[in-house]
Order: sequence, then C-alpha cells, then structure tokens
Amino acid sequence: MTYISITILTNIFLLLSFNKIKKLIPLNDKPDKKLKIHKQNVPLLGGIFIFFNYFVLSVLSLIIETPFINFSTTREYASIFLFVSLFFLVGLFDDKYNSKPFSKILILTFISLLVVLMNDNLVIKNITLSFYDKNIFLFNFAIFFTIFSIIILVNALNFYDGINCQSILFFIAIFAFLYFSFDRNLFYLLNIIILSILFILNLKNKLFLGDSGIYLLGAVLSFSLIYEYNVNKNFLKADDIFVLLMLPGFDLLRLSLTRILSGRNAFVGDRNHIHHLLNNKFSLFKTNLILVIMFSMPIFLKNLIMLNNLNTIFLFLLIYCILINLIQRK
Repeated sequence: MTYISITILTNIFLLLSFNKIKKLIPLNDKPDKKLKIHKQNVPLLGGIFIFFNYFVLSVLSLIIETPFINFSTTREYASIFLFVSLFFLVGLFDDKYNSKPFSKILILTFISLLVVLMNDNLVIKNITLSFYDKNIFLFNFAIFFTIFSIIILVNALNFYDGINCQSILFFIAIFAFLYFSFDRNLFYLLNIIILSILFILNLKNKLFLGDSGIYLLGAVLSFSLIYEYNVNKNFLKADDIFVLLMLPGFDLLRLSLTRILSGRNAFVGDRNHIHHLLNNKFSLFKTNLILVIMFSMPIFLKNLIMLNNLNTIFLFLLIYCILINLIQRK
C-alpha cells in the first residue's frame, strides 16, 4: 500500500503543479496543419511525468529497502534502469529536435544491444509456438532476434500513437491484462495508476505522451513481456504475445508496405494510420471506442470463444482488413 499511496500523492502533486511545470519545461507539440492538426501548442510532458514517477518510486525503494519491482541482482536492476532511461532520453531529444528516423533506430538498436549484453534474462534464446510442437532455439541469432523484437515493438507503438487517449488506453489495457493474468504484479498496477492520471490530462488536450512517453513505455512493455516469457514463464508460447499486440503490429505492417509500394520512405509520417482514418469519419470518443474493441478483440476471441492462436490471428487479420477497407471508402 505504501507504493500505491506514494504514487497517488505524486500524481496529485503533478496535477496541482501542472501549470508551473509546463512553464518550467517549455516542450510543446506545435500544430503544422498537415500531420499535426490540433489547434494550439500542447505540452509533451507525458514521458517526463512517467519518468518522475519511476524516480520517486526508486528513491522510496531505497529508503524502505523494499523494491517496487523484483529483480534478482543489482546488475539486472541497473540494466533495466539504463534501458528505460536511455529510451526515454532518446524520445525526449526527438520531441525537442525532431531527429531523423534512421538515426533514432540506430541509437535505439545500440542501447538495446548494450542492455541485452548486460542482462542475460532479456535475451530471447528460444521460441515456442502453439502450432509447432518443437522449440526453436536461436543460438547465435538470439541477441539479434531480441533487439529486432524490441525495435519492432517500439516502432509499432510509435506508429500507433496519434490521437488523444489512444495510446494511454492501449497501455492501460495491456498492463491490466498482465496484472490480472499474472500474479497481481505491483509494478503493473502502479503503471495503471500513473497512466490513469495522464489519461485525464490527455483527454482534456492539456498533455501528450510525446516520443519520450512512447519510447519509455515501449521499453517498459518490452522488458515486461520478455521477463514474463523468459523468467516467469507466464507466456507459455511466443505467439501468445503476438496475439496481444496484433493491432499496432498489423497497422505498422500495412503502413510500411503502403509507403514502400508507393515509392515513399516507410518512416515519413502521413495521415493513413488507423486512428486517422477512423477519426476522419467518427468523433474522438467513437474512434477510441472502436480501437479499444479492436485491441481487446484478440483476447476475447482467444479466451472466451476459445479459438487457438493461429485461428485468432487469421480471423483478426480478416476483421482488420475489412475495417480498413470500409473506413477508406469515401
């Protein structure tokens, strides 16, 4: 209860101090009437608020000598702290200076390499699939595959972000799934509390997560999923994770292929994302409702209708393609 109480108090302080903080840290997302069509500057403070929460929780854990997230060694904790902090800083730099996509990927790849070399528990050494009865051992490709998986996930999450509440609702849903499915892990609950406060500010258009928030949460989600798979053995099959992340994954794939086939740079933004297409036809509330239904659908298909992973993937892909086709019609 100590960590929950401190997290709530920390975020009440951030809410009450919001106007002072946004003046102290003048980091804003400016509308350009092309990709960014909001009417006024909006502070990109989401990542900073989350990182501040983690800092407070880390200091508290040192004071009471009880960790808010369990790692077996100091080296392990240091590697995760470095992972999350550096991803956050790369995003913060991008929010401020709008760095080139390829440069960001190179830096994130180097950070990921550094961290997996520090922490063997982050290395995905084998893959088990529900539709294949043998383990696929990665051997010398394990580190490459781990880094590739992290970079793909973070980029998918970055592509998926685009309208108010969208990404926050997604992360709340994922952390809620992890919390209720796997041992009521306190760390997931704390993230839900932090994101719920940010949801209020984001809903009122007072704050965006920014790349700092997306990259930070992408790093957190990456190590959480890898640990659940590698260490805690809660994800028995690798495709269980894929099913959980299908919506941002399929949208990343569609956007990349569409841009490449039309002769454009896959990393240059446009307004062809699923949230943009939906928001062109529906209100913000209805758009987010449809997105919540979409990213919750694989869990529903898998756990309530009892479809296996392969059938869930094919059925969801079909529904996704039908939805994209319908909303692209004029």
